[in-house]
Amino acid sequence: MASSPQLVTQPESLSWRHRIQTSLGRLATATAAVVGLAAMAGQGAIGSTPVLANGTYLYGESPVTNTIGAVYLVFEATNGQLNGAVYQPSSSFDCVRGTVGGSALNLVVTNAYDQTETLYSVALAGDTAVASVGGGGTSIQLDGMHAIATLSELDHQLLAICGDR
Repeated sequence: MASSPQLVTQPESLSWRHRIQTSLGRLATATAAVVGLAAMAGQGAIGSTPVLANGTYLYGESPVTNTIGAVYLVFEATNGQLNGAVYQPSSSFDCVRGTVGGSALNLVVTNAYDQTETLYSVALAGDTAVASVGGGGTSIQLDGMHAIATLSELDHQLLAICGDR
């Protein structure tokens, strides 16, 4: 009688993967709701695309950095192209790249484990045209996320790692 193979799992990896997928799922649900409401309302200029000033940006589900369980998105914007990472503190991270669309950040998330790519949109919240200091470009607000002004050492490390890809 042949013995059947045993399934070996790694709870840490599955736990992180579940948490990040759940968090990204919440972002995707919020995105779908906002995009659907905007389409029904018919507001906004056709073909207009928010301009994102070149720079480094950090957004979090929590307005406080390093909150366990919260998802953070850190990225650099250069000439309309975004490059960065999505992560949870004390966990793994995935690299992201993308652009700013008419009503959302259009992102490609590269899974850190198997390098598969998944498309995500993160809705822009309300009136996204907020004048920046000095009048150069505009900044954006992401639906369900808080803008955080100061990047941590971890944020800078993730930008460096994902920028090399």
